[in-house]
Amino acid sequence: MSDSYEAPVREKRSFLMARDPSVDRRCRPRPEKKLRLFDDIHEATESTDGSDSESECASSCGDYATSVPIAEDSSVADTGPQVFLRLRPVGAASKAYSVSEDGKVLVTSAKSENTSNNVNRMEKHFGFTSIFDGSVGQRDVYDICVGPRIVDEECVTIMTYGTSGSGKTYTLLGDDVLAGVIPRGLEHIFTIYLENLYHSPKLKLVNGCIEFLQDETTLREMQISKKLLNLCPDIGGHHERLKEAIQGDHTFETKADPNVSVMIWVSFVEIYNELVYDLLSIPPRQENLGAVPRKSMKITCNKGQVYIKGLTTVFVRSSEEALRLLRLGQQRSTYASTSVNANSSRSHCVFIVDVLKYNSSGMTTQCSYKFCDLAGSERVNNTGTIGLRLKEAKNINTSLMTLGRCLDAASTSRKKPNTDVIPFRDSKLTMLLQAALLGKERLAMIVTVTPLEKFYEENLNVLNFASIAKNIIFKEPLIKQHSTRYSGFFDNSKRNTQYEYIKEIEEDNISLREEIDRLKFDHVLKMQLLEEKLRKELSETYQELMRANKKLWEEETAKKRLMAEREFEFKLGSQKRRYEEQIEDLKDEIEELKSPSSEIDSMDEKEDEPNPSIEILDDE
Repeated sequence: MSDSYEAPVREKRSFLMARDPSVDRRCRPRPEKKLRLFDDIHEATESTDGSDSESECASSCGDYATSVPIAEDSSVADTGPQVFLRLRPVGAASKAYSVSEDGKVLVTSAKSENTSNNVNRMEKHFGFTSIFDGSVGQRDVYDICVGPRIVDEECVTIMTYGTSGSGKTYTLLGDDVLAGVIPRGLEHIFTIYLENLYHSPKLKLVNGCIEFLQDETTLREMQISKKLLNLCPDIGGHHERLKEAIQGDHTFETKADPNVSVMIWVSFVEIYNELVYDLLSIPPRQENLGAVPRKSMKITCNKGQVYIKGLTTVFVRSSEEALRLLRLGQQRSTYASTSVNANSSRSHCVFIVDVLKYNSSGMTTQCSYKFCDLAGSERVNNTGTIGLRLKEAKNINTSLMTLGRCLDAASTSRKKPNTDVIPFRDSKLTMLLQAALLGKERLAMIVTVTPLEKFYEENLNVLNFASIAKNIIFKEPLIKQHSTRYSGFFDNSKRNTQYEYIKEIEEDNISLREEIDRLKFDHVLKMQLLEEKLRKELSETYQELMRANKKLWEEETAKKRLMAEREFEFKLGSQKRRYEEQIEDLKDEIEELKSPSSEIDSMDEKEDEPNPSIEILDDE
């Protein structure tokens, strides 16, 4: 301690190792340990039930652990996105992919010359929340990835990501025998709220905020729902078989609360070539006259809530209605054949289920479930796409790259608070999913991989993408609650003894309104046909009149022309005769002048003529 203070020696410049940007160039004294003095101060709106602890992070992150508050061990996995890996079943799986004993780490190492660089040949370890091999079925995937979130009634975004043809759409939708995540989720949601479903749409999300609907608007929404359901394919028998299979795989419990009313809305959007389209829009009546071009929509934000302006949200009362709307949207989405997948999705599709809960105390709660089927990432050199397919692949890869940048920025922002803003606005996909990427909603990503040698490099890109998402740490998401004063409209009317009568009257009202609209349309159509008929008759009448007038004018013109021709011929003949007489006279004169006798006679005549200049005087 008696030694004097020695100034730190400046480090020598090196052209091989760059200077650490965090090093103070002036070498000023500073504390060795970084502290954040305001970590213990939390706003009341951000407080959660669980207590934060720094001990777990300190044991694994060293001195920098004090800058990131982490929850208890039981909730460490819940503070960030859950990233699952699903390996597609193949005939002969490659030995380059192996799963650890705990089933949470995938080890990759190229055993042959199938990579373009030496870095990819190195052994790599990728950690996941859970890994599903080819033997795991749809039931286990749902129970682990989606089921707990729906039971906890949390807003969640389920995202499938992978190469083209790796099983993303199959994981979400399934097939005719094995249901995917979305059909199981719909059945789960409607089973939970079976006793609390409200018979009419009294609450709706409008521009990201819950609004109470008046009776006129309620009937209009029910009419829209009925119109769209009439356009949907009939899946009654298929749904019954699918429902029985789902109930055989799962045991869903019903939550009955006499003070709660639940209304469920669904919507379906497509992001194609960086344009947003509504897959549940009502087609115009003039659609049979020609193909109506689709209208792109705009993603906006209102009070921190992201929504699509003008998006069609449909009120549904059963899982069958929601599944029928899902099938209708699938028919309208964009698919094409590529060299990798014969039925490849060329767009990102997002199926949204909004659950609005009203409590008799006057509090409303919003819970949203977003199921995102991302288009497959692909290499243009391998797929050989050209023309329109090339443009689609370019936009797909660009949006997926932007999604990776946003995940990387979200992961970096937790370590470096002074980093740049997350670039959500660079892509329509990230704009729509920014609530989940910011941690305001739960995020679960199901990464699908085909464990074959020929897809090794593409799979490494997908796994690197997943590793970025796995490192993100979010705060606890808040439950979206809103206070309202609409309690007088919900006085347990759904449990009233006259519920069936009210429901019947509302259905009759909707049918009568549809009949009125149909009659109006028929009347307008008849008037249009009558107008076309009258216009045709008037047109024919005027055409006949014009033809008659034309004929008269042609006859009069022919007569006038004939008279004019005769007149001009007479004048031409008279002029011709006069000029001929003059020519004859001139010829005679010329002949007379040319003859010699005429000259002598003319001279004699001149001699005989008295000289006018000589004056004859008389003698007298």
